[in-house]
Amino acid sequence: MPALRVVVEVGYVYVDLVLRGRYSKSVRALVDTGSAYIVVDPETISEIGLLETPFSVELTLADGRRVRARLYLAEVEAGGRRGPAFVAELEVPTPIVGVYALETLGLKPNPLTGQLEVVGPEGGYLL
Repeated sequence: MPALRVVVEVGYVYVDLVLRGRYSKSVRALVDTGSAYIVVDPETISEIGLLETPFSVELTLADGRRVRARLYLAEVEAGGRRGPAFVAELEVPTPIVGVYALETLGLKPNPLTGQLEVVGPEGGYLL
């Protein structure tokens, strides 16, 4: 009996986020499970008035380059769930939401449906 071959086209998952600092802004962000942080461009950070932290991080880009990015603090909301999140400042064509924010919101992407699924409590777990 020949083996069953299954081919699944995995798509991109996007989410509508509200980022809050001094002001609020809705953005459509690409869910990137290989990224830790939310990543937005400097103009968006300035427009929202995010709180700058004293921290910066070294990020490894998809092409292998390493860059330093300043970190900011925002409140993030997706699907009615809210929580604090670090936002990295980097010139990107599309905002990115990484796993730290998703975990804080208790969400995970389903690449087959293109939807986010609830997997935990809003605000994350305290251990």
